[in-house]
Amino acid sequence: MRELLFPFSWMYQGATGFRNWLYDHSLRRSTQVSAKVISIGNLTVGGTGKTPVTLALLDLMKKRKYSSGVVSRGYRRSKKGVHEVDGSSTSALHFGDEPALIKSLHPDVPVVVGEKRVAAAKALLNSRSVDFIFCDDAFQHRALHRDLNLVLLDARENQCNYRVMPVGRARESIKGAVKRVDFFVITKSNLVSAEELETLQTWIKAKTEKPILLADYVFNGIRSLKGSQQKSLKDPVYLVSGVARPDSVERTIDGVISIVKHKVFPDHHRYTDLEIEAILDEASQMGARWILTTAKDAIKLKHFHRLQERLWVIDLGVEFRGDTAAFYETLDRLAGTRA
Repeated sequence: MRELLFPFSWMYQGATGFRNWLYDHSLRRSTQVSAKVISIGNLTVGGTGKTPVTLALLDLMKKRKYSSGVVSRGYRRSKKGVHEVDGSSTSALHFGDEPALIKSLHPDVPVVVGEKRVAAAKALLNSRSVDFIFCDDAFQHRALHRDLNLVLLDARENQCNYRVMPVGRARESIKGAVKRVDFFVITKSNLVSAEELETLQTWIKAKTEKPILLADYVFNGIRSLKGSQQKSLKDPVYLVSGVARPDSVERTIDGVISIVKHKVFPDHHRYTDLEIEAILDEASQMGARWILTTAKDAIKLKHFHRLQERLWVIDLGVEFRGDTAAFYETLDRLAGTRA
């Protein structure tokens, strides 16, 4: 069956290749802005962990005394046009889950959504001067000039999926893409075996000598909606998630928290009152006193009053290893050459 899809894959690859050729030969031009732009992108469709990496990079920038902003398309947002994200109770609905989450955890960081990254970046810089702009999911969106391309690869992704769509899940040919990559970032690198990780790194190194960062997922504990933090919970929990890779959520807390059930919803799910009632009823029937969820889902779930006393949020962090010295050196160099 897959063989029948190859002609469509070649057509898609040809179209994306031609578009990149236009940019490579200056027949289409990228717009440069005053801040240094760092693209955080994928080769494949679907979740690779861009938001946890973005949050970790924002923390890193603060430690290195650099100011940052974020621009995003704002997937599945209700408000169209260019908007700065606020911390209101409807921010996830209006601006998208990920921008709302970033703003909630970094309220001092300007976050702007817009269909066009150039317009969003300009709007951000009109309101605030920053050293760096992180551009979410922008590797294939070349209208905005970027000074650093970070391309994320999920350590648990099957290598067959790097074939161009619809045969695989790749948005473009990896052979052409590697020319534009500055750093590869292997996410969830601690959720696979050492052998699996080495196989992936060897596969990358066979195609390019570009440096590789490893992004480990780190479980930092849990927090309540009131702000109290704990390392774990003694009682079993009912886990709720609506993310692209729900199995990664389970792997992150494996052995730390006992789960009676993991209720999985589609990525970017909009929860309803009926669903919340069903969750609470089933959790009680299964002897789970607490409801546990991801930070991305908590942005939406925290507004349901019946959940507020029972909801705990996973505090997930990212720690970098690998070619970190080269990465930090690159950041410092870019900051020193900012217009």
